[in-house]
Formats: sequence, C-alpha cells, structure tokens
Amino acid sequence: MSLLGLCESFGGGKYDDERKAHWIAWEKFTRCKGQGGLGFSDFRVFNQGLLARQAWRHIEFPDSLCARILKAKYFPNGDLLDTSFPSQVSPTWKAIMLMHGQELLKKGAIWRIGNGARIKIWRHAWIEMGPSGRKRACRLKWVGALIDEENRCWKEDLLDCYFYQHDVEAIKKISIPCRATDDLVAWHFEKSGCFLVRSAYRLGVDLRDVDGGIGSSSSCPGGRRPV
Repeated sequence: MSLLGLCESFGGGKYDDERKAHWIAWEKFTRCKGQGGLGFSDFRVFNQGLLARQAWRHIEFPDSLCARILKAKYFPNGDLLDTSFPSQVSPTWKAIMLMHGQELLKKGAIWRIGNGARIKIWRHAWIEMGPSGRKRACRLKWVGALIDEENRCWKEDLLDCYFYQHDVEAIKKISIPCRATDDLVAWHFEKSGCFLVRSAYRLGVDLRDVDGGIGSSSSCPGGRRPV
C-alpha cells in the first residue's frame, strides 16, 4: 500500500477492500496544526514542489545539456517562465511544465534587476505582486528602459506616467546595483534567492488553502519575503 493509502486508512478510509467511514476529513490531516489540522504532509503538493524543483534546475543550469535540448525544442525564442507550451510533449516534460511544476514555480519566482535587459515590464514578476496595470498606453517593453543608466536610478517621470501610485512606490523600493549586471531569477520565498522544496511546499499548501476557502497563515500565499 502506498504512503497516501496508509494515511487514508489511519483516518478511516478503505483498507483490505473494506470501506470505512472517514472520521477525519483529509483536508484536516494535511492542514497545519496552527490552523486546527494534524500537520501531515500533503503528498500531492509535495510532489508539485519536487516538479517545480526540476523546472528550477533549467533556470539554475541553463547551459546543461538537458536544459539546452528542451529550450531548443520547446521555447527557442523565450524563457521558461514566459512560455506557453504545446499539448504534444513528452510525459515527463508535460508533468514538469504543463501540469504542476511550472505553475508553482511562476508563483514564487521573481526577477532581480541588474540592467533590466531581460525583464519584460508587463509580463514578468519583478515587483512583489507584479504591475497591477498601465495608466495609459505604453510601448516600453523592457525594465531597462525605466532605468537611468548614467545615474543608476529609476526614471521617476516614466514611472509616474505609466504606473499606478502603489506600483510606483513598490518600484522605488527596489535598489538598482551600482554596476549594470545581468538580471537574475530568484526564489522570492528565501532570502538567499535559492529554491527550496520546503518553501515551495509551504507556498503550495497556502495556495491550496486559498483555493479551498481556508484562511492562510499570512497575508499573501507563502508568506512572501521581501527581496
């Protein structure tokens, strides 16, 4: 019997072809103790975190043979976080990208700004919740267009022109490095910026509870930390 099956039997599920009443709801098993649950791991969410880890490896090691082959086949002109994939893909790639891993990764990945040359203003996550919209039509595409290269600061006139005030305040809090460096993708739920399955699992559980109408332990899914 699988580990999931054993847990279900513990709560009064099906065991040895004998159906029993569920005395404890499965959601209560996997809810954290602080929210009245039993604190068991949700294996589906944990598996989603493992798949997200595989997706993260393609970002962390873009020059690996596997990453280069998959990029050449599925997103030669884009990046993993900004790509819609075709339905006809291998089962492994479909599991990682289309079903679970990529979606969870998108919820926690954020761009750390260097020169802004790789970050799309309106599509990539580069401020905490992403830009909420544009005040007016804007042809600017890359975050680099919002940076004063000479003084290494934000072009506040452009921010005020195209962004709503709460987004402007959030953008101004992002420090720009003294030297123009490459933009990097970081995991927003760890101060180090490194992906951890543990924090991906916490994010997945929070998102699951939000979808199920269960109050989260933080004001936003995963307890997102500032970068």
